[in-house]
Amino acid sequence: MIPFFEPSPYWKDRSSSRFAFGVGERKKLRAAAKEWQNPDLESDVPDFVYDLWDVLIHAWDDVITPGAYSSSEIDTPEWWRAAVKLVVISDLACDGLFNRGLEKTRRRQDRNKTLMEAWLDGQFVKPRISEGEDFRPPASVTMMADTSIVCVQPKVRVAAVGATLSNMSRNLCLLPGRGEVRCYWESPVQAMPNENSATLDILLIPEPRELKANDFVPHVDENVSEKSRHENKHAWEYFDLEQRWISDCVKRAHFLKNCVALLKKAKLESRSVNAVILPEYALDYDLFDRLCRLLKEEEPRIEFVVSGASDNCYTESGNHVLTRIWYQDSAQVLTQSRPKHHRWRVDRSQIGTYALGASLNPKIENWWENTPLGRRELHFQRFRKSSVLSVLICEELARSDPCHHILRAVAPNLIIALLLDGPQLKSRWPAQYASNLADDPGSGVLTFTSFGLIDRSNKQGHYPEASAIALWKDDSGKMVEIAMPKGQGMRGVLLSLWSEHTQDQTLCGESRPVRAWRYSGHFPIVLES
Repeated sequence: MIPFFEPSPYWKDRSSSRFAFGVGERKKLRAAAKEWQNPDLESDVPDFVYDLWDVLIHAWDDVITPGAYSSSEIDTPEWWRAAVKLVVISDLACDGLFNRGLEKTRRRQDRNKTLMEAWLDGQFVKPRISEGEDFRPPASVTMMADTSIVCVQPKVRVAAVGATLSNMSRNLCLLPGRGEVRCYWESPVQAMPNENSATLDILLIPEPRELKANDFVPHVDENVSEKSRHENKHAWEYFDLEQRWISDCVKRAHFLKNCVALLKKAKLESRSVNAVILPEYALDYDLFDRLCRLLKEEEPRIEFVVSGASDNCYTESGNHVLTRIWYQDSAQVLTQSRPKHHRWRVDRSQIGTYALGASLNPKIENWWENTPLGRRELHFQRFRKSSVLSVLICEELARSDPCHHILRAVAPNLIIALLLDGPQLKSRWPAQYASNLADDPGSGVLTFTSFGLIDRSNKQGHYPEASAIALWKDDSGKMVEIAMPKGQGMRGVLLSLWSEHTQDQTLCGESRPVRAWRYSGHFPIVLES
């Protein structure tokens, strides 16, 4: 029914089942939402909301397919109007409920809480305090909906393009059931730093900066005959990636020492380094945990660390992303991990581009990354008062299923894509998909790869030499390639982002101030070899 809705409050023609809400109707919707926010409301729900539900129930047996109402001779069904009004009212009633954090809700006395605030307190605040890092937020911020069918989560931005249900709301979004993708929205108990307090200065560490062909190890079951493999697993095999750059105690200690040294040098270029990011497969969980502790000791104002890893928080092997966020009280820490949604397929073209043929035989048409997938998850973490990030792993940036619909619905301010890829050029695939997410829903998108495969491609000389380890794209149209600094030792880049005030608006004309992260500049950080 949303395509039949006319955004103009002055629309009069109801032909072809098109409908609009006039100025008076919109005022009534806002009044009902404000009434619902009142903790002293005698009933838990405003009378106007009950009236709209009565319209829906009365039309329970009506046809729901839009095609049945597309004739110019048929008036708009009243239940369409009632359904959209309920969406608008419930959305406006949640103003400020999620983007302020839960610290205000926690401090209020129970008698001063609305029904929704009391429910959130029970679902987010009390379990987090009692369960600590084992706490996982609910799949949906709904009390009665069957979450195996549909979920509702908070949202950050409203896309400037499109005419869908996502464009109708500024606080809530409709998601598929948790069986398709389990989404986690983290609402911190404590207040988060304000965007105005500082720029977001991120240290990018593109490790491993060197990869050998034999780091890609064929995973072939020797107990299966070649004839059987040819018949039942034609033209494909698995491979493993061995992390030889962190394979023993000496290398691991050296790696940690250099990362901390990079952070120290980065601090000379910034008032504070707010975040550190490493690419896909850079670490394992044990090294990630040790690195986070060392980075926090060196830079107390660090807000989050993100890295790709070969296992998760429970030391289960696979391709994972690890995220750690410190709240303003550094004793409160959030650590999360999740597995990759899609395996990497290395075809003959990539084998040639990165000179991997000595390890992955091109006779086999496709080599697939040997990683378990399991239940698909997507995490949304608040890192500033009005800012939320989400992290993708390589193929998830290119494959729209199953997470792009969710990303467009929740619309985080910042999306980080961790890659094991070639140069991040404006002409290559990461730029294309980053542009799509920058346009809709309007996120700032950072793609970031290690230097290892770029180096192998450069040494072959088949293509012009390139050094772009990262690429930034946002909804202002700005696209920036970020190059690997020259040198021999461990190197990094200090990326500086700033937060712009902007206004998002729904199809129903409801606007709100939001934050959009913008590129400010980047600077090379190099250790002497």
